[in-house]
Amino acid sequence: MDTLNVSYMLRVSHLGASAICTHTINFKFFRNFYLLIFILIMKQIFPILLIIILVQSVEVYCQVPQIKWWYDVKDMSYGNACAGDIDKDGKLEIVFGCYRNDSCVYALNAEDGTLLWKYNTGGCNDAAPVIYDADNDDTLDILLTSSCVPKTFCINGATGRVKWIANSNGSDSPPTIGDIDNDGKQEMLFGEFNGTVRCLNIENGNLKWVQTVDTNSWIQTEPALLDLDDDGVLDFVVANWSFDTTHCIYGYRGYDHTLLWKTSAPNNVMYHGASFADIDGDNKPELAIGSYDGHLYVLNGEDGSIVFDFSFLNVFYIGAPTSIADLDNDGFYEIVFINYSKISAVNHNGELLWSQSIPYCATSFRGAAISDVDNDGILDVVYGSSKGDVIALSGRDGSYIWDINLADHIGKDFNIDHGPIIADFDQDGYLDVFVVGGYSEYPAIQNNYGRAYAISTGSKGGPDWLMFRRDIRRSACVPINTTDIKDNYIKSDFTIYPNPANDYITINLNDIDLINNSQIQIFDILGNESKCPLIRNSDYLKIDISNLSSGIYIIKLKGNLMDDSRKIFVKI
Repeated sequence: MDTLNVSYMLRVSHLGASAICTHTINFKFFRNFYLLIFILIMKQIFPILLIIILVQSVEVYCQVPQIKWWYDVKDMSYGNACAGDIDKDGKLEIVFGCYRNDSCVYALNAEDGTLLWKYNTGGCNDAAPVIYDADNDDTLDILLTSSCVPKTFCINGATGRVKWIANSNGSDSPPTIGDIDNDGKQEMLFGEFNGTVRCLNIENGNLKWVQTVDTNSWIQTEPALLDLDDDGVLDFVVANWSFDTTHCIYGYRGYDHTLLWKTSAPNNVMYHGASFADIDGDNKPELAIGSYDGHLYVLNGEDGSIVFDFSFLNVFYIGAPTSIADLDNDGFYEIVFINYSKISAVNHNGELLWSQSIPYCATSFRGAAISDVDNDGILDVVYGSSKGDVIALSGRDGSYIWDINLADHIGKDFNIDHGPIIADFDQDGYLDVFVVGGYSEYPAIQNNYGRAYAISTGSKGGPDWLMFRRDIRRSACVPINTTDIKDNYIKSDFTIYPNPANDYITINLNDIDLINNSQIQIFDILGNESKCPLIRNSDYLKIDISNLSSGIYIIKLKGNLMDDSRKIFVKI
């Protein structure tokens, strides 16, 4: 019985084992079969999947600029552009002028490039316009000069209708706006072809004064407005294109336009005016200006003395305006300049930070815009070239970020003799770049053509660069967090020093109402607000920062017609 039971159990076990073994064999067979089929299928699909993954990776990690829209005109634009909400619809518009075969000033909707209005000045609009509420009617206006017709214009930004036209001696000089005579009202200053600087009442265009600089020269530089002598009143600096062997940079007192100083630069031509900032950290403004002999001059704003003179061997022709910004986040400003075929940056000590040749043997003449176009926390440099390229470089080291060739798009020779502006044109959260290019042939002007382009960078970032030299004073300095598209951005002007600081900082506002009524907030880089004692003086604001830890902070000021921020460095 036990034997039989054991035998039965053995048989059953054997059968069971056989069944299990058979099941295992069948499973392995089908598994291998399906695996083989999968491998054969994937052999065909894998290259496609790999390409998709690579493309997606490129799209994620590399910026690919895209053309958003374009608008055709009948000639090139040399005067650069400006942007603002000129029709009060909560969106940006772009204003630029064209040359003699077109003679029009255009206002385009920045969102889609449609025409808001255009106005024919009858002349060459090759100076950058400026946006400002000239007559305090709560409407932004367009102020511009013309060279072919000796006229100056004030145009209603919303409608394109002329508010006033004033006579001039012809000008390529971009106008500058500021209360130059300290009467509580804004004036418009610009240089003229007969070597003079003209000052107009911007409310009605009436002449206030004309200052003769050098009758044997052209004043094509835009006046830079700043306080040179620390008397709390704006002064101005211009340079000339002289027809003799001596070319000079001039500093004038604002309220009586008396000459404060002049600095000679032999055998030079000064085409664009000076940028200004506290470059060397001495709590006083310096001016950076290029000349046709390839020299970059940095001057002491107080007396016009040369702080440093930078040049390359056998490299000439700095006709483009300079731009100033803290490119490497070290708390000091750097200067970006273009000497025809090379774009470079030097630090506050006059040492070369980086230099790059303009690709494809091209040239550039209108200067660079500065913004963080790849959203990495470092300011970048964007410019256009004579071969139709718009190029973005890292401000830290000049390395390539992206470029887009517009000549390929238009299918013709395409010279970009126009400095970019940068902002989020369509409020999609991504920065856009605007330039105008084209082709000019003289005297056969019927062959001239031009096209305005808006290009998406494909990235967030900022700040905006909304005007030639960024603001109405033509400072070319970049504050941070300047993303508001209202007209406040063009009315803010203040300086902070020392920077870096460790105990106190002083804020100069040049406006008694702002001094008495402005709101001041201090934030660390994480957005946490810090409370610091504030001292209000008749001439300035003083903040005790001795309780702050070392690091980067944001000073935010709000007041009448002001909403602006600046970065400070606290070192304990």
